[in-house]
Amino acid sequence: MKSPKEIRTGNFAGRRAVLVTFKGKTESETEETVKELESLSLTLRLKVIKEFIYRPDTIHPATYIGKGRLEEIKIYTDREKTDFLIFGCELTPVQQRNIEDYLKIRVIDRTELILHIFGEHAKSKEGKIQVELAQLSYILPRLTGYGVSLSRIGGGLGIKGPGEMKLEVYRRRIKERMHRLKKEIEEIEKHREIIRMSRKRKNFPVVAVIGYTNVGKTCLINKMSSSNLYVANKLFSTLDPATRGVYLGENRICLITDTVGLLYNIPHDMIEAFKSTLEEVGFADLILCVYDSSSPNMDRQYETVIDVLKLLSCEDRKKIDVYNKIDLLNPEDLNILKNSYPDAVFVSAHSGEGIDILKERIKEALYGNPVRI
Repeated sequence: MKSPKEIRTGNFAGRRAVLVTFKGKTESETEETVKELESLSLTLRLKVIKEFIYRPDTIHPATYIGKGRLEEIKIYTDREKTDFLIFGCELTPVQQRNIEDYLKIRVIDRTELILHIFGEHAKSKEGKIQVELAQLSYILPRLTGYGVSLSRIGGGLGIKGPGEMKLEVYRRRIKERMHRLKKEIEEIEKHREIIRMSRKRKNFPVVAVIGYTNVGKTCLINKMSSSNLYVANKLFSTLDPATRGVYLGENRICLITDTVGLLYNIPHDMIEAFKSTLEEVGFADLILCVYDSSSPNMDRQYETVIDVLKLLSCEDRKKIDVYNKIDLLNPEDLNILKNSYPDAVFVSAHSGEGIDILKERIKEALYGNPVRI
């Protein structure tokens, strides 16, 4: 290990990976969990060759899963010459290191997997700063234990080997870098505040779009504003916030802001790093909560959005629920959905169906119903 940066990089394209996931309360929840981890792995262009699905029994402090399961995985990974083992949960630094020592292959937990995707997709200076801060927060506690591998010299009482001294240097450098990054984010937040004040003076109401990753938020904004923001059918393709103007009719205009996609049980450090992006939601006059109507587990999407809104103290703000991708539903399922959520708006960002209705609802929420004579 030459430097802390080495931990944050990796060549994943075409490498062979085995996934380890755990059963949910229902079959559909298990299916969604497996599909999500597989999608995350494929976003990094990993080649998934096997999925081990276990019941979430007692968590072992040393290796998370029991020795029997670990041995089963080792037999398979040795035989199939596997490069990575991807865990569908967050591992402690000790668990991750112990599993790697036993299997002799690289082990990546769910958090690290997401961070690698963030690292590939961040394009703007702000996005790169936020990603690096989240990565360093993840790395810092995992440096413990590397002191032994950095030094072959054993130390007695009160004596530190060169490896342990090098470890302290790494730790100090990471903390200094994190401090500098936080200062840079503070400067970005000041700049954002100036932009917000400018919009207020011009009386432009702001609409923030929030939702699960890959539900079509950016595609929806493109459709409403005739923009061409980058869209891709993969997770976390949007990390940098973008704002566009939308004409609502009757000389009414609003600004609509995209936000980073959410994920179920997203790590706290990641939320903290991207708080400057997500806090755009807190300053919006209206929030669009977008859901994928074709997903078999919309409850998970809803819970995730509500949890993040609570974290941002925005759960009581004015909002509209928008169910996207209705073009993927048959008429019967769509009618059931409309009856279940009568106050929601149902759209297809792909075909444009329901977009005019959504604009009308936004106009009513922002400007009220005009008096017609």
